[in-house]
Parts: sequence; C-alpha cells; structure tokens
Amino acid sequence: MDVALRRMRPEDRNEVKEIEREAFAPLGVGTPFKREMNNRYARYLVAYFPEPPESRVQPEPPVLEDSSESADVSIWSRMLKNVQALVKHDERTSTGKESDIAGYLGVWFQGNEAHITEIAVRETLRGQGIGELLLIGSLRAALEYGSSVVTLEVRVSNFVAHRLYEKYGFKSAGVRKGYYADNREDAVIMTTSPIHSETYRELFRELQEKYPDRWREIRIEN
Repeated sequence: MDVALRRMRPEDRNEVKEIEREAFAPLGVGTPFKREMNNRYARYLVAYFPEPPESRVQPEPPVLEDSSESADVSIWSRMLKNVQALVKHDERTSTGKESDIAGYLGVWFQGNEAHITEIAVRETLRGQGIGELLLIGSLRAALEYGSSVVTLEVRVSNFVAHRLYEKYGFKSAGVRKGYYADNREDAVIMTTSPIHSETYRELFRELQEKYPDRWREIRIEN
C-alpha cells in the first residue's frame, strides 16, 4: 500500500476530523484545524494515498478450473461484491467520497522544543507503519525548524507506542498524573536527546534507511 506524507490542506479537514474523533472521542478533543493550519508555530502533516481509489489493489476471487462449479463461482462473486461494498462504505467520509487520508500528526514549536500534540491513524489501517511514517515526518520537521528536542505524552498502558518512540530515541522524562480525561490514566512524558547531535542524527539516518525494508519508500511532499 503506497502512502506518502504532506502538509495538511483545507480540503483534508473533514477526513482528519473523522480520524481525530475515532482516536480521541472519549477525550473530547476538537482541534481547530482551520486556525492551526495558519499557525506558524505549528505544523500538521497527513499520511495519504497518492493514487486515486479506483487504482488501488482490490482482492481477486480464486480461479476454479472445474466448470461444473460455476454456481460456486457465482456465489463467490456475490460475496466478494458484498465485502467490497462494505469496505468502500467503511472508507467513505462524511463528504461522500472515498477516504484519501490514512492518518495525521500535529507538532507545535515552543522555544527550542518541538512538541507532538496528536498522532493518529485510521483504526482499520493501524499496524502498517503509517504511525512510524508520521513520526519520521515530525522529526524531520523539528530538524528543519531548528528545534533542539522533541517531546510528547503517551498513555502509560500504550506499550506499542512506547516501543515505537523508544526506537526513535525517546526516553521517559516524567509522568503527568491523571492526564487523560476519559479514565484519569497517567501520561508518560517522553523526550529525545538533542536531535542535532551526531549521535541522534546517525540513529535517525539508520532508522530511515531501514524503514523501506519493512514498509515502503519514504515519500514526503509539500
């Protein structure tokens, strides 16, 4: 699945809001994206599908050599159409078009610190390296902006996210007690070492080189 990164555009807002509601609904998060997109101290990135929906790979029914099984083929075809219709319905946004946005990320620049405020991927697309791609984009943005370190908060129980952030050099720097409004769960504050240091740049370079071996080429566009 080909996924690329670029800055959020006005036409992305409806889809991004859907992903935000899916990921953060219990927290009552409602980011004013229209305003934040014009904030020079913030950057919002989206992971999106560069190809139009009709060009994306669709599942093929198995080929049955015995012509006497034509009835089975007909049943399979009907089942396949029903499954494809459900998938397309699930991917449709409130605007009525198929989904182009797989996930998004927000980062604020505060003094010498870049703070990741939100990172979310559509539930049906998780576990495919999209969150990691967004994280790479945020770190590149921080380097470009001239930030010294990158910080974020993550739920104590979100071990998958912990492993990803630790892989990219984030370490625990404290705890915010009862940070999450839905269940009063604590948040772990995580921060990198100085990202302009030779040690960190080498780590980041190696991780970016390894990423395509498992997932896809890194494509970051304007």
